[in-house]
Amino acid sequence: MSNITRLVVLGAVRQFEPVHGYFLRRELMTWHVDEWANIQPGSIYNALKSLKQDGYIEEAGTEAAGKRPERTIYRTTPQGVVELMRMLRQTLWTVETFDTKPTMALTSFMFLLSRSEVVAALKFRMTEIDAKIASNGFDIADVGHSTTTPAYVREIFELSSLRLRAEQEWVKGLFERITAGNYVFAGDPGSRVEPVEQK
Repeated sequence: MSNITRLVVLGAVRQFEPVHGYFLRRELMTWHVDEWANIQPGSIYNALKSLKQDGYIEEAGTEAAGKRPERTIYRTTPQGVVELMRMLRQTLWTVETFDTKPTMALTSFMFLLSRSEVVAALKFRMTEIDAKIASNGFDIADVGHSTTTPAYVREIFELSSLRLRAEQEWVKGLFERITAGNYVFAGDPGSRVEPVEQK
């Protein structure tokens, strides 16, 4: 199971708990996770099984609706909350040069973090993206000087830089929306989540 699948499914259990797998599958498909995270419906059930084996979620009873068979209800364990926060923070503070999946997963669950942490991390992301784009420029120069690397390989880095610039524009807008008070984060009035701050 990929780290993205673990993050998305564990985050969704935390968001909707207590929750059964059928609801999670139906809800996550409305988020198009099959497209941006390559998570297929069957992977959600496999992830639930794996997360339970790892002690990150636990059964919280069953639920029956009409003539349908009983469905197992899940909730996160304290260990699961710690693991989810670790994965979220790793994703929040790390810029991936070529992969958009972690950023999209983060966006889905950033409400579990405090507003101050998300604001601080977004400031960092803007600077980190500048560094990644600069690094791509050196990679392009290396391709130009190589006697063996095909010249068209530079397009990989050109595309990456354009994608990173687009992400940076989005981060700037998100930063402005969050500092203007949009969205509810852990610890905000109206939030059902208490922030888990670093010590």
